[in-house]
Amino acid sequence: MGKRMKIFSSLALCAVALGGATSAFAAAQPVLSLPPFVITGRVTDDRGAGLESAEVRVRKGETLLARGNVGKFEADTSANYALSVPMANTNLATAAVAGDTLTLEIDSAAGTFSDTNLVITAAKPGRTLKLNVQAAQCTNPYGLSDSYLADILAYVDAVGIEGFLDANGNYQPNADFDGDGVSNYLEYLAGTDPFDADDAGLKILSWRAVEGNPDLMEATFLPGPNRAYSAERAGPSEGNTPQFELRPHQLTPAKNGVAKNYLLTGNEDPEVRVIYLYKEGASSLYRLRLE
Repeated sequence: MGKRMKIFSSLALCAVALGGATSAFAAAQPVLSLPPFVITGRVTDDRGAGLESAEVRVRKGETLLARGNVGKFEADTSANYALSVPMANTNLATAAVAGDTLTLEIDSAAGTFSDTNLVITAAKPGRTLKLNVQAAQCTNPYGLSDSYLADILAYVDAVGIEGFLDANGNYQPNADFDGDGVSNYLEYLAGTDPFDADDAGLKILSWRAVEGNPDLMEATFLPGPNRAYSAERAGPSEGNTPQFELRPHQLTPAKNGVAKNYLLTGNEDPEVRVIYLYKEGASSLYRLRLE
C-alpha cells in the first residue's frame, strides 16, 4: 500500500537415395545470443513506498535467469529496479525464448513474495516491460495491502470516525473523506493521510510565474515518502479527454537549469517541494503524476 509469440527450432528434412534405401537427416539451428528482455519498474512495500532494499529475481521454472537489487539509480528514471533476462532463439535452460512463461520473485525483509500475479510472458529480445509490483499480501477487492486495510479499519473503529466507511462498513476507495480533491485510494498510493485535507501528495498547492522570468512557472506540492513523481502537460484531446504528456522540470529557477523527468523522495519527513516548468503556449493544463 501494477501490465507472445513462440519461436520453434526449424528442422531441415531431406531424403537421400543410398543404394535403394531412403535416409533422413536434420540440420540443427545454431544457437544465437540475442539482446536481453528488460524488466524494470518500482517495487513498493505495504504502504506503497518504494522499497530501499530487496532482491528481484526472474525464474524460468526452477532455473534462475536474472537477479538484481532494488535501489536508486543515477539515471533520470522512476524505476528502482531493472533486470536483463538473457534470450536465445532456441530452448535453453539458461535463457528465455519469446513466449516463455517466467516468474518474477521479490525477496525483501518482510518475506519472499512469489505468486501467480507475478507470472509474466517473455517478450521479444530487446523489448522492455515496465512492471510495478507491491511486495505485500493483497487479497481484498480494493487494491490495498491487507495490512494497510486492517490498520485503517482499526483506526476508524477506535477513534469512532463516521462516514469513512459505507453503510455496510466497507472501505470506499473512490470517496474523498477529507475533501482535499484526492480520493481515499489515491491517498494510499501517495502515502498521505486520508483524514487530513492538508496532507495531499497529488495536489498542486501553488502555481505562479517566477519573478523576472514569466516563462517559468513555480509549482509546490507536499510529496509522500519514498515516492516518484513527474509533471505532465495536457496535449491534444481525444474526444473530451485530454491526453497528458511528460514534461521535464527543474529544481531551481535558474535559466537553462538542469532538467529532469522525475522527482524521487526519500525517508525524510514530509516537506513542501518546489519544481519549475517552462510555459508552453498562452494557456496550459499541468498535473502531477505518481509513478
